[in-house]
Amino acid sequence: MESREYQTMFELEDRHWWFQSRLLMTEGLLRREIMPRLAGRPIRMLDLGCGTGMFLQRRQAEGDAIGTDIAPEALACCRGRGIGKLIQADAVRIPLADQSVDVVTAFDLIEHVSDDHELIAEVWRVLRPGGFLLATVPAHPLLWSSHDVSLHHKRRYTHHEFRALFTGGRWEKIRFTPCFSFILPVAAAVRLSRNLRHARRPPRSDTFIVPDWINRIMIGLHRFETWWLERANLPPGVSLLTIQRRMG
Repeated sequence: MESREYQTMFELEDRHWWFQSRLLMTEGLLRREIMPRLAGRPIRMLDLGCGTGMFLQRRQAEGDAIGTDIAPEALACCRGRGIGKLIQADAVRIPLADQSVDVVTAFDLIEHVSDDHELIAEVWRVLRPGGFLLATVPAHPLLWSSHDVSLHHKRRYTHHEFRALFTGGRWEKIRFTPCFSFILPVAAAVRLSRNLRHARRPPRSDTFIVPDWINRIMIGLHRFETWWLERANLPPGVSLLTIQRRMG
């Protein structure tokens, strides 16, 4: 990720509709789908690629929560939030013991590494048997744009490509669904139009300040999307989400 994107994320994360909507959705799934299955014992959580730390900060009061990120800029932002348990590390070389973590979260991380199968194998290694991975990735290769270039993505995923990371009898699928479905038509129109124009400008992400009324509308739409996700999978969206349980 470009260094300027960390500062943008840190400044916007606590109020911007994208980050707040993803937080609402992932916290809801963590609370409903994962924690009840781990009830009755202390939970150790790893936020892999913790970024600027909003999600990790909210986990501090719930138990043993560790964050790792390869970027010193990200970890500096996390320290600014008062987070102490941080490790600078490559996601495919997690400096934790085998079978030492109950939950791994990886939000928009997997698309950043060259060998995504190696990353998933490393997550499997550090999870205890019966532990969970909660992960999101960007969807639809046709939506590739300067947004992805600025964030140093290696790929956007098809359903088949993302599912293929969890084969071989090592994982049990708990949930697999698109998300951020309501914005897909607008995102597709904007990014495909931009690509057709071949705009010559430095790549930048699509994360920017919007008027408060738009921000409130977008958060409201995604509250409804989160309500839907509690009951069923969503239609095609700009992201994919999965919960996988380690077998064996």
